[in-house]
Amino acid sequence: MLGVNPLFIVRRNRNDLDFVSKHGFEYKAIPASGFFGKNIFGVFLFFLNMIFSTILFPSIIFKARPLVVIASGGFISVVPILWSIILHKRIFLLEQNRIPGRFTKYFSRWADEIYSGFPPIKKISGRLFYTGNPLRSEIISESDYSNRKSVLVLGGSQGAQFLNLVAVELAACMPNVQFTIQTGKRDYVLINKKVKSSNVELIDFTLSPENLYKKAKIVITRAGGMVLSEILSLGIPSIIIPFPFATDNHQAANAQFLAQNGAAIILDQYRQQEISETFIHKLKEMVLSILNDDKKYQVMSDNAKKIAKSDAAEVIAMKVKKCLEN
Repeated sequence: MLGVNPLFIVRRNRNDLDFVSKHGFEYKAIPASGFFGKNIFGVFLFFLNMIFSTILFPSIIFKARPLVVIASGGFISVVPILWSIILHKRIFLLEQNRIPGRFTKYFSRWADEIYSGFPPIKKISGRLFYTGNPLRSEIISESDYSNRKSVLVLGGSQGAQFLNLVAVELAACMPNVQFTIQTGKRDYVLINKKVKSSNVELIDFTLSPENLYKKAKIVITRAGGMVLSEILSLGIPSIIIPFPFATDNHQAANAQFLAQNGAAIILDQYRQQEISETFIHKLKEMVLSILNDDKKYQVMSDNAKKIAKSDAAEVIAMKVKKCLEN
């Protein structure tokens, strides 16, 4: 939106701070941490951060005097939205997944509009629109992807240990295929020690995933909404291993949308935490079925592009603008 000066509210962690700094955005950092699934120390930290954020945020919002508040969920958004409700600010929500998260379900009734990254499969209060997830211009810009050769394994910004270990085993039994594994910073040292073959490139984390996508012929990934939106926009066939312990099994729902539209293959982890030879064998067969069949690869790539919504950022911006004009 031209003429708009966004202020980002981010957590006090290195990834968030590095990202907003890299792109030159104005930002304010507040303490925030999760609650669900935490031990007693984690629960205590959650409430402590809530108290500090509640004290800090009023000075931020009174100084910024925002026309609208746009929240993408997570615990970082709780205090800003509570204050926005109290101060009668215009609120818009971004929901990345097919099954709305707790944050979206709790606060949707106060939102002017909710924008969903994928076709929702559960009803919630409020006006919800399927717009797709907004993507950075670097992701969706036209680039030369003719040199795609590697299998890219993505576990998200935090990494996914099960996926990382699977990728190492898979690479060892497919020596003629190049693998790039984004391990996450937490698991980089562990996975680096376990690499058994020379056909593996390890990346701990990157703020420029487009550089990885340019080399990727196939992506093996979890089913987070943003990652799936990125690979759809680039027409990259994917093998999706949904995280089986995700809240409301929302990753499985995301993956099913791609699979039902012929853009991806799903391999269920079920709730196993140990890696079996059978699992590696199934995954290897899936990879080869795409790599060795040019027609199948092209069909999956075309299907991905058909269901991609690469203009989501523009669509959402226009919808917010229209709401403000009414």
